[in-house]
Amino acid sequence: MKTKGIAAYELPARVASYDADMDIMHPNRHKMVNVALEILPFDPSGAITALDLGTGTGFFTQRFLERFPQARVISVDGSNSMVELARARLAKLAARVDFYIGDFRRLQDIIPKRARGEVVLSSYALHHLNHREKREVIRQALRFLKPGG
Repeated sequence: MKTKGIAAYELPARVASYDADMDIMHPNRHKMVNVALEILPFDPSGAITALDLGTGTGFFTQRFLERFPQARVISVDGSNSMVELARARLAKLAARVDFYIGDFRRLQDIIPKRARGEVVLSSYALHHLNHREKREVIRQALRFLKPGG
């Protein structure tokens, strides 16, 4: 993912139509998120923490927080505009989200070193990376996970 690729998600027209465009391009994304949440091996009443890589408009984060009402999310996205949309989408749920703006390829420089959790989420973000970058992001994400996460 090039920095100019991230900058494309600051364009007002692109950001404003993002969710509508995703519903057309990926009509099964609602089902995909539901399946991902159903297979998580955690008690829905548990106080777990998730790391969302490439949060975008907060689509996956919203569903996660609704499924796990005691959970928190550490959100990382490279676009200020997308994060603002996520804050708006999440409304009252946003109080359970720590938003960080930055390139998740540099995760170790973005989130606090003490941040740990049970789940790493990402949808429609990792495909922007080449193989080397994917391996590095996964390596950094694994360091975030607590044992059993």
